[in-house]
Amino acid sequence: MKRPLVTLAVVSVAALALTGCGTGGTVNTSSSSDPISTDITDEEVVLKVAYASDPPITPLTEGFTKLHPNVTFDLVQTPFADYQTSLKLSLSGDDTPDIVQYSPGPMRSIVPAGLVEKLDEYAEAYGWADTVSPSLLGMLTSNEDATQYGTGDLYAVPGAIQMIGVFYNKSLTEAAGVDGAPETLAEFENDLDAVKGSGVTPIAMPALGIGGFQLWGALSNVLADPAVFNEWVYGNDGATLLEDPGFVDAAATITEWSNAGYFPNGAAAVADADAIASFSAGDQAYFVTGNWNTQLFQEALGDDLGFFLMPGETEDAPAVATGSGFPYSISAKSQNKDVAAAFLDYVVSQEAAGGIYESGFIPVTPDGAITSDDVRGQLQSDYETVVADDGIAPFANWATSSMIDVLTSGAQGLISADVTPEAFVESLQADWESNRP
Repeated sequence: MKRPLVTLAVVSVAALALTGCGTGGTVNTSSSSDPISTDITDEEVVLKVAYASDPPITPLTEGFTKLHPNVTFDLVQTPFADYQTSLKLSLSGDDTPDIVQYSPGPMRSIVPAGLVEKLDEYAEAYGWADTVSPSLLGMLTSNEDATQYGTGDLYAVPGAIQMIGVFYNKSLTEAAGVDGAPETLAEFENDLDAVKGSGVTPIAMPALGIGGFQLWGALSNVLADPAVFNEWVYGNDGATLLEDPGFVDAAATITEWSNAGYFPNGAAAVADADAIASFSAGDQAYFVTGNWNTQLFQEALGDDLGFFLMPGETEDAPAVATGSGFPYSISAKSQNKDVAAAFLDYVVSQEAAGGIYESGFIPVTPDGAITSDDVRGQLQSDYETVVADDGIAPFANWATSSMIDVLTSGAQGLISADVTPEAFVESLQADWESNRP
């Protein structure tokens, strides 16, 4: 039985508690070395913002400048994979950004180096704990050596909710005889086979970028124990992926799908941008990716664009999805920390919610008047389901500063069948253990 697509108004702030993150975390009230202020200067200020992927940064910066015309922004975007490796370097130099998109992998070395500002005093001054889910803030805390997340000081503020699921082209799936979204993983595999039988490549796959390991994460969410995965990503002592066969099963599924011809030829060499363009052009029916691509897909496919969560093994399985806030941090070297913090406060305000929603993201503190009967409404509905099921899982590359490289090359090996599923999971655990103190 297919799940009906539903429309839902944006949920209340109370419903945004991400208790499925594995740990709610606690926010300390330790002091910054410099006194803080919530007053914004009337002098001209240019905030330099470094970010990756496509968070809804433009509507946020434009909205803030409308409120504070003396504050403008210099936006510097870097592809995600390059951003992971360049972030520490950019924060270490003389001309550092004022604000950076927070990425937990690199933060494993950036936080101990003191390159990003502790935000606890700003959080208290602005009352973020009253407007932002404690769990959303908690997952952006870290101890001082960044060996464990979900505890310690606050280093970032969530800008919007990001979540990974399955986008699909309704015209292609319907032409293959597929009716709506699948209820189970087995049903999804049947749908993939039907699409392939219709002459269409089923799944877009940018394994040169983040697509391969994000698919593994999505499959692990429904085949393995999310609690085990969360403990591993957050750096809990003794955490391991080797005792739950679901992680190997997820890796094996990727190889099986590759052998079945569900991915484009040469998927291991396909970049993220090329896969986005290919899916948007109607070359594949499905794309397992994040809602940061919603706006691009909507512009290309319009009402043909659909979305569903990766289905579990049974129809009544809890909804689980990789997700987080799109967080932003302040550089410890910034000369405009108070203005940067005021921008972060705007990011989590209801004033910013409309622009975030129009960009295809889910606002951290949404305006309840926002509604939509297109794919954005489906995203919101599915997100509410995940939250209700305590099903938000962290991104696998958060686990260590080097994990993204191990995940990327390993997923490429799964697709080419040069790496066994067991060896893939063992390589992840080995990298995790090599980064322990």
